[in-house]
Amino acid sequence: MKCNWAVLKNCALITAATLGFGMSQASAQMVTYNFEGTPPGDQGWGAKFSNDASANFPIVNIGGSNRMELMLGGFQVADVSTGNPSDPLYQTMLAASTNEANTVVSYDYYIDTALSPGNYGNFLQVGTYYNEGSGAYAQDFPGTGKELELNGTQLASGSLFTGTVSFTLASKGIDIPTGETFYRFGLIMNGDGAQTKVYFDNIKIQVVPEPASLALVGMSVFGIAGGVIRRRRS
Repeated sequence: MKCNWAVLKNCALITAATLGFGMSQASAQMVTYNFEGTPPGDQGWGAKFSNDASANFPIVNIGGSNRMELMLGGFQVADVSTGNPSDPLYQTMLAASTNEANTVVSYDYYIDTALSPGNYGNFLQVGTYYNEGSGAYAQDFPGTGKELELNGTQLASGSLFTGTVSFTLASKGIDIPTGETFYRFGLIMNGDGAQTKVYFDNIKIQVVPEPASLALVGMSVFGIAGGVIRRRRS
C-alpha cells in the first residue's frame, strides 16, 4: 500500500508547528517593563505598597533607551501590583508560585556618580521584594547577597556603573505562595546619598520552561517526522 507523501508531510509540519506554538506559549509566561510606550511612562509603577496613581516616576532617555529614574527614600522605593488575572504580571507570578527554580528576575541598571559629585553617599544597595494578597512578604535583602552594591570609594569616583542583574527566585530563597489572587513586585534601594539616582530598564520576570519538557517536545516532533519518513519508504 502506498501512502500519500504530501498529506503525511503536511500533517507532520502542522503538528510540529502546533507543538512549536505550544513551546512559545510556555515561554511567554513573562512580564517586561522597558518604558518604551508612546508617550513613555512608568508602566504602572507606583510608591511602595500603593498603585500607579501614587507616583509618577521620571522616564529618562539615556543612550537611546528609556529608563525609570528612582531615588532613595523609604527602602521599598517603588512597585507594581495587580489582582487582574489578565495582567501579564498576575499570570507570570501565578506561574512562578509553582516554579521558583525556573523563574528568572532581571533588570538593567545605570548609575552615573558624576551627575552629582560627592552626593552619592558612602554606600548603595539594591534589591527586590515580593508581596501577595494573603500578606506574605519576602525580600532579597540582604538574603543570600544583595543584587547590587557599591561602596563609598565607587560612589565618590565620578564613574559610571552599568550592567544587568539576573537570578532565579529559588537561588535567593524566594518562595511565592500558591493560590494567591493578588501580587506585588518591587525594588529596594538602601543608601545614604542625598542625590543618589538609579536608572532601571528592562525589568523582567520570566518563567522559563523546564529543559526536560522542551526535550520531550523536540523528541515528539522528531518522532512524527521519523514516522513519516519510514512510511514514505514503504
